[in-house]
Amino acid sequence: MSLTPDNSRSTIDQGDLSPKTPLAQMNRMEPVLNVGKQCALYLGVVAALAGGVAFFGPLDRTPAEAQEQTIIPLEGEFDMMPRLDAESDAAPKDVAVFYLTGAPAQKMWDAFPMQPVQDECVGRLSKYGNGMVCYGANGDGSAPDEPYECTFGIDMKTQSLILAQDC
Repeated sequence: MSLTPDNSRSTIDQGDLSPKTPLAQMNRMEPVLNVGKQCALYLGVVAALAGGVAFFGPLDRTPAEAQEQTIIPLEGEFDMMPRLDAESDAAPKDVAVFYLTGAPAQKMWDAFPMQPVQDECVGRLSKYGNGMVCYGANGDGSAPDEPYECTFGIDMKTQSLILAQDC
């Protein structure tokens, strides 16, 4: 074994206590570390781009409400009443009753998917179903006080539509 220093270019002296390491062995992991750093950089760029698209993407669109202005102020009345089948007037008032007139009632009338029928109770054409009823023209052809009316109830205990009036 020789104690003379080897000054060849194929080894690096790492001090007096450690053996000399050939350059080929020392740099063997460097390409792997570079690839890892490059992958991390690319993933960071992709994440930033994806985040930018997710954040700024919706800004180029207008909300549906802004595209189509169909919101109409409500006209009518509201009350809390007991159920129609309540046994006394002292029953809890847990049915929200809505009575709509004007343009909102006409839109509801137009949206009802059935043919109007003559309502014997009020003498008007009506469309009804599932706890809702809308009234249109008078059955005799005369003009009603309100051209369109709709009424419905919401049972607050069950959060379901319920008939709010009877004949």
